[in-house]
Amino acid sequence: MSKLIASSTPKQAFKAAIAELKPYRLRLVGVVFCGVFTAVAGLVGPWAVGGLVDKLLESPSMDDVVAFALLIVAGGVVSGLGTWWGSALLARALEPAIARLREKVLRAAVSLDANTVETAGRGDVISRIADDSREVSNAASTVVPLMVQAGFTVVISAFGMAAVDWRLGLVGLVAIPLYWTTLRVYLPRSGPLYTREREAFGVRTQRLVGAVEGAETLRAFRAEDTELKRIDAASAEARDISISVFRFLTWAFSRNNRAECITLILILGTGFYLFNADLVTVGAVSTAALIFHRLFGPIGVLVGMFSDIQSASASLIRMVGVINTASHQVSGTLPAPASTALSLFDVSHHYHTAPVIKNASLQIAEGERIAIVGATGAGKSTLALIAAGLLTQSSGRVSLGGVDFADIDPDELRKNIAMVSQEIHCFRGSVLDNVKIARPGATDAEVKAVLSDLDDAWLERLPQGLETIVGDGGFRLTSVENQIIALARVHLADPAIVILDEATAESGSDHAKLLEEAALKVTKDRSALVVAHRLDQARTADRIIVMDSGEIIESGTHEQLRAIGGRYEALWSAWSAR
Repeated sequence: MSKLIASSTPKQAFKAAIAELKPYRLRLVGVVFCGVFTAVAGLVGPWAVGGLVDKLLESPSMDDVVAFALLIVAGGVVSGLGTWWGSALLARALEPAIARLREKVLRAAVSLDANTVETAGRGDVISRIADDSREVSNAASTVVPLMVQAGFTVVISAFGMAAVDWRLGLVGLVAIPLYWTTLRVYLPRSGPLYTREREAFGVRTQRLVGAVEGAETLRAFRAEDTELKRIDAASAEARDISISVFRFLTWAFSRNNRAECITLILILGTGFYLFNADLVTVGAVSTAALIFHRLFGPIGVLVGMFSDIQSASASLIRMVGVINTASHQVSGTLPAPASTALSLFDVSHHYHTAPVIKNASLQIAEGERIAIVGATGAGKSTLALIAAGLLTQSSGRVSLGGVDFADIDPDELRKNIAMVSQEIHCFRGSVLDNVKIARPGATDAEVKAVLSDLDDAWLERLPQGLETIVGDGGFRLTSVENQIIALARVHLADPAIVILDEATAESGSDHAKLLEEAALKVTKDRSALVVAHRLDQARTADRIIVMDSGEIIESGTHEQLRAIGGRYEALWSAWSAR
């Protein structure tokens, strides 16, 4: 069972948000000024209506109606301009801050070690980068501006109503305990509810991604219906949680409507009493009622949008959780040693509770080429990932030139060790760009030289040659061409140690020799650890390691291992008899 990446605490998420907003504090000050100014301008309408009522009761005059109407229009124009300018300033503060946060989350996600990603599941990671990031961005662009303006309107209107008449202002305070009876239930329950919703969305995404990536396997075993049932179950859980969230929100709205109705009736009733006692005018009561009625929308926004804020907060907590998880990965600071001898001592590793590597020890001398063979599930790929520094072992020691991997700067380690895994990916972009991923500063001539050394005949069929756009939506490359690009990246990076995890496994018989020759060129004059898919690849290695059930059971040259008559001899006999 997968274990999702831990989310951050609300306090950690708040600190992360504040840190991103700090460079834009002057713009935020401008937002506060515009908010107050706009809220005050919004009081012009109710005040003008109240004044007009009193004027018309004294002496009806069309001039007064026109004058107050123009005053209301002027107040509306000023309020609109203030809202526009405040929203613009807020967007100029929030959007770049959210963009920087997204970049940090993406950078943290791609830096997570393989064990963390595999344990959590790719769907969880993708959901945090895509779904949660989109949720926070939407809140920043639409929800937050509305809530900020609504907050200023509520505060300024409360003072405005008290300024009209303090007794009517006191009556308006009755709404506070009525609203609070809703919030005291809503606040503690909504946070966990929205967190559950976001996590359910993450599990659903994980199921969908797994089904898409494993579509061929599902078809091969006719297991589509079984996987669809699992997706349906994950989707149903996400749907049910979303419905419960909506029901909870509807309940909160109904309670707020009740509070507004009760308070407005009390204001009008109190106003009628005060007017009969000749303590206030009809215009003052009208103004107070209109100001309170003006609060319906902003309060509704605060309560209604609070659910969106809670959802965005849950997403922010999950995003910051990725950053925290990546930051907890301790990185070394030492430069790579001069010696490039690679050593694994008593290394063990497990996924969840299942052991996949058991007390494995291996030394790769400078310039030595070692092949790893074994049945599927023997632990070959896991050992290769550990040797490449892409997976941290559960126990044991891995070192380069006698220095632990954990103590070496990751960038230094990557310069010395490069790996081509089973999963070869071609990014959207030109062929040149795809190869240059290994060394962005490389010239076009260097890329051409690397491809020419391996095999560049296939480039002739590309419409624009090296400038042809490949990857998602681009020109479709064959599996062999994708593998050539992957090997070219390593060749261009020019590391001291090359690790190939069945890098030619997809070649097929027609192109096996071509890819094998390319792999030999990439490993020439370099230390190499090759997970061999075919035993004829292992035959030319300086040493062959045989693995079974996570253990290294045999080690030696092709001739030595055949002479022993053990596991390798059995594998070779079976291979030769094909």
